[in-house]
Amino acid sequence: MKLVPVTRKYIQGIIEIDQVAFPEPWSKKLWLKELSRMHRSYYVALESDEVIGYGGGLLAGDDFHITTIAVKDSNLSKGVATQIMIKLLEEAITMGATDLTLEVRVGNLPAQALYKKFGMVPAGIRRAYYQSDNEDALIMWANDINQGPYKLLLDSLKRPKESVTP
Repeated sequence: MKLVPVTRKYIQGIIEIDQVAFPEPWSKKLWLKELSRMHRSYYVALESDEVIGYGGGLLAGDDFHITTIAVKDSNLSKGVATQIMIKLLEEAITMGATDLTLEVRVGNLPAQALYKKFGMVPAGIRRAYYQSDNEDALIMWANDINQGPYKLLLDSLKRPKESVTP
């Protein structure tokens, strides 16, 4: 698997994953508009030039806001989302971010577990945030992502897990 910046070339593959992953997928027009804006960072995960995942966000002041992340169903639980998050956080730090934030559906426990792995903690609820079904969003934050302790956390997540054989 390799991670590369999103370009127009990958939009169709992203849209195909988006349509399965989200009740309100982004349109091609929205994707192209988002990619043209300043202070954005979007990456795709590729396997043999096939899009298997993507994620991205934007820098707002000192905060990096994850706007979207999704992985193709057949690649779930393979560490793809973790690798995308690592790349986004490295990029966020390079862009000058000190803090990380996002909203996630209160019912999306696998995503919340991923974000907790990255030191994110619940900070509030946005009531009826998702228009398609009025589900609440859990606001999550991680602070001081540009500091030594957080960089150690990122480094630990980059290391491949050793397999234990009995």
